[in-house]
Amino acid sequence: MHYLFAHGTLRQGCVNNGLMAGGALLGAAETSEEYALCLIDEKPVVTKRPLSTIKGEVYSVSDEMLIVLDRFNTHPRVNKRELVSVKLADGTGVEAWLYFYIQPMRNSVFIETGDYAGQKR
Repeated sequence: MHYLFAHGTLRQGCVNNGLMAGGALLGAAETSEEYALCLIDEKPVVTKRPLSTIKGEVYSVSDEMLIVLDRFNTHPRVNKRELVSVKLADGTGVEAWLYFYIQPMRNSVFIETGDYAGQKR
């Protein structure tokens, strides 16, 4: 099993959360390090620019589910999956996969709060 940090449309209540149906939600979480959460053409992406911590959810996923999520996130051509440290709401620290956007940042809008919740879904 793997832990996956969902920062955008894979989160509960969002349009692509159905892809997480085979996983188990551990709960709300936040990255330990600062990154940048941006919208590009209304799609949430994370880059390694240190601007704020990112809020999201951590799921436990199988090897097979990770393959499906890699395809969904166009890993490794558009986004690259890397392990990062995240802290669950109860303070527990875990290492989880996070997809980093690796393409040019054209027409991007920075989300200062680091939280996709409340944005277009």
